[in-house]
Amino acid sequence: MKKTIYFIFALGMIIWLGGSVVRNAVIFDIFMPGNILTFKSGYSKEMIDYNIYLFTSGATYTNFAYGLSFLAMVIIAVSERKLIRTQGWLFMSIVLFLIVSPVVFYNIYLDFGLSRAIFYNDVSFLGDMDIQQSIFMRYKSTLNTVFSGIAYLANANIIAYAVWKPLTKQNSITGNINETN
Repeated sequence: MKKTIYFIFALGMIIWLGGSVVRNAVIFDIFMPGNILTFKSGYSKEMIDYNIYLFTSGATYTNFAYGLSFLAMVIIAVSERKLIRTQGWLFMSIVLFLIVSPVVFYNIYLDFGLSRAIFYNDVSFLGDMDIQQSIFMRYKSTLNTVFSGIAYLANANIIAYAVWKPLTKQNSITGNINETN
């Protein structure tokens, strides 16, 4: 059971990280590089619409994976609370995950608003200013993009901690490492 929860957590995190990188590559393809966030002039309305649709449909999978990881982390934190003193990697993973989760959940909230506008209200992408504003709100804010980048790096560190397991307390008499298998 314990390994299953760890697997669900790791799988959800990997899907979320990979999906987020792909989604960002898709959405940044339609923007002009520069100080002001604008759509590329050489792209047709259909190309921009399709990129926004791909970004939004990818949000369904990546955000579900993050939610599943969050639930798995809560279960891990509760069930492994006695091991936190001897397993420094587990403590660091839990703390990092809980620190960056509000940023990720804020982005999930923005994605949900965009998904609702596209999938449930059946509005045209560029004809509705709310959809443009949803995309711009997500990427125009320097604070949000910086915190999102920090969240990506922190979650990548969590996966690295689980692989290398640093700061594992050793038994002082035998020198054995307390493993959590």
